[in-house]
Amino acid sequence: MITKQLIEQIEGEATLFFDTKDGLVESSTTSFENFRGVENILKNKPLFDALVITPRVCGICGHAHLMATVRAIEDLYKNSSHKIDISDKAQKIREFTLIMEIVQNHLKWIYFTALPELFKLKNIDKNSTQLKGAYGSSIISKAISVFAGQWPHSSYMVAGGITCDPTYVDILQAKDYVDQFISFFEKESLGVDIDKFLAFESCKDFNNLDSDVSTIEKLLIELKMNEKGFAHDRFIILGEHSFTKPSKLIQTRKYAVNSKYVTTEDSYSPNSKSYAKNALYKDEYYESGVLSRMMSSKLSPIVKNMHRRYKDSAYTRSMARIFELVYLVKYSKTLLDSINIFEPSCVEVTNISKISGTGVGVVEAPRGPLIHRIDVENGVIKDYEIITPTQFNIGSSTKQKPTPAQKAMVGSTIAEAKFIFKTFDVCSVCTTH
Repeated sequence: MITKQLIEQIEGEATLFFDTKDGLVESSTTSFENFRGVENILKNKPLFDALVITPRVCGICGHAHLMATVRAIEDLYKNSSHKIDISDKAQKIREFTLIMEIVQNHLKWIYFTALPELFKLKNIDKNSTQLKGAYGSSIISKAISVFAGQWPHSSYMVAGGITCDPTYVDILQAKDYVDQFISFFEKESLGVDIDKFLAFESCKDFNNLDSDVSTIEKLLIELKMNEKGFAHDRFIILGEHSFTKPSKLIQTRKYAVNSKYVTTEDSYSPNSKSYAKNALYKDEYYESGVLSRMMSSKLSPIVKNMHRRYKDSAYTRSMARIFELVYLVKYSKTLLDSINIFEPSCVEVTNISKISGTGVGVVEAPRGPLIHRIDVENGVIKDYEIITPTQFNIGSSTKQKPTPAQKAMVGSTIAEAKFIFKTFDVCSVCTTH
């Protein structure tokens, strides 16, 4: 029997079609029915217009799109024998604002998705916790705005660096916002300070907590999400950053990667028109995003312990997002402390009208690898391709070759499958760019 479900609260919406037997999902397909066409809008535009247009692909990860655009432009310059040397200061400030965006995204997932959905599955009638998410998010927006001027849809990253020139007061203000967020998150979300939380070695360490995060962990276990939501146990990271490096993992074994092997194909959506495409690496589906980054990292051994015990379950995927949030918000202070304000914010670049060629920009967005590929002639865009994280995780393929999310939902009830789907942190608007 085919059951149609509209999935909302995923940054846009998607339609899931479930094929069930005895009340359990045997297979599913996904359609993203709202076309946006940003790639078409970009064609024949002056290249630097992309710095304003691409951050508007998404209202959640606009910084990631901006950074991917800038990296693609700077790669274009390099490929045209006009390499641009970016200062460490500009690189670190770019990283800081990207990290803040990832932290903000994860916080919203905790309070706008995880807790409400888990309460619903457990039939718990509890007051909304969404105000916590909104408050914490507002602090992060202020930290980003110190350098970017605004959030969302900033265009402060440009070819050659950044447009801001912060003083010590600006650095101190950004650190104060991070400290405000940490104090809020420790009190309202963790129930323990971040250093103790990052020192957790076992799932049992949550037993002594009374907090929103421990509630999530407890409900995940009670709902047996540690026994559900298994994907392919293959992971991919493509963005190069100070907090993560490109690699792919088959279970726990790590291999080198190159984004040139990422391809897309039309999604399989027999029940409804879909404007999404599937993203594959060497013709295979890999899970991208927070669990992939945490599995590749040496910085949070407890996530690897969770994976050792529960594999790539919905439980492990959900908890990895919480641990990455905590690690990154702590690391962001280290970044701020290392910024040398006397370095240049931006360097001069060759007039873009003299530049032709191709460029690729790859970034680890909150949900995983984001790729921008450009083809430029005399400073004008001839072709612009955007490949987003949701295309890796939530593509719609056949029963014989399921995407990570399709595989993860098999064997669960429809209600459980809808939550498992959301553990991948879906973004419809990015997917239908």
